[in-house]
Amino acid sequence: MSSHRGSHDRSPLLLLAVSLLVTAAMVSGGIAFAEIGADDAPASVREAVDPGAAPSPSSTTRRTPAVQRTVRPKVKPGAVIKKERGPVLAKPSEGRTATGLALGPIPAVDAPVGTRVRGAVSVSVANLPNRTSAGGFASSLRTLTADGQDFVTLNEVSGRSLDTIRAAAPGYDAYRDPVPDRSTGGSQSMNNVVMWRTDRWRMIDGGRVKVVDNDTGYQGGHAFTWDRYATWAMLQNTDGAIVSVVSVHMPTNPAKFPRQPGRPSMSRVQRYSMGMDVLVSTVRVLQQHGPVLVGGDMNSHHNQGAWTAAAKMTAAGYRYVKDRGVMHLFFENDAQVLGSRQVGVASDHPGLIATIDLD
Repeated sequence: MSSHRGSHDRSPLLLLAVSLLVTAAMVSGGIAFAEIGADDAPASVREAVDPGAAPSPSSTTRRTPAVQRTVRPKVKPGAVIKKERGPVLAKPSEGRTATGLALGPIPAVDAPVGTRVRGAVSVSVANLPNRTSAGGFASSLRTLTADGQDFVTLNEVSGRSLDTIRAAAPGYDAYRDPVPDRSTGGSQSMNNVVMWRTDRWRMIDGGRVKVVDNDTGYQGGHAFTWDRYATWAMLQNTDGAIVSVVSVHMPTNPAKFPRQPGRPSMSRVQRYSMGMDVLVSTVRVLQQHGPVLVGGDMNSHHNQGAWTAAAKMTAAGYRYVKDRGVMHLFFENDAQVLGSRQVGVASDHPGLIATIDLD
């Protein structure tokens, strides 16, 4: 009797415990489904969780969740958000003065490394002797700039002031070192000029290099002593691209005119070869900042030997276009020639015009 009575006393307690367990299970399941999300739960459970929602027309149709989370990229505290940098533009320059009074290349240039040159540039190369009339000079310069060439290199123009050269080519600026070399042989020091279009380019540095010192020989039966020079200009556009242009006039052909007065310590071929080494060294400095174009009257032919301008520049990694004679334009091997032609100018040499893709 006592045991029967005890079992009846315990039954209410058992029912209460079972009820609590069932309730806990339902609450736990509801939380779990809430964490999963109503869209990820079975249909029967979705209806139990959201009894007011309309039943799905099919088991494959999904409802848009009532709440959607926006995922944002994580940013570390204290991190600095960097903006993209624009091109590095150097300060404009009027060029150096009193350079090239001693033999040797430029040691260095304080300038940034230019960005990639986009597209092609056009270059005119000409020797316009001082004996040319004013009208012939102006007409020749119009020819050399008729297509809006980016750059022009001129030789034998020491008798023309820069103002005269600029006036003959509106829209262009020009540079040469303004201080002449007063030493023996320095009469050639003002011969070479670099020009550029001012709406596309501005000069950030420039100077002169003496490539040959005390070259002696004969012209027309008269002995001469002529040093030789190169004028260089480093030019930059608004995109940050830098192109250096060199205008050079090398000695009269030493293979054709080898004779010298007196007993010189060096042959004219040797002096020419050493002069090209100075020019190549100068180009090496300039090309650290961007492409280099070398134009001028080289007074030698590629088939005359390893001392010639063509041989020396080719060995330095440059190719060239030329006229039928000795006017050359050198450019780096990876550039592409889009076209070149000769034009008539008031000179004993044709003018040379070329379009080079430096991109």
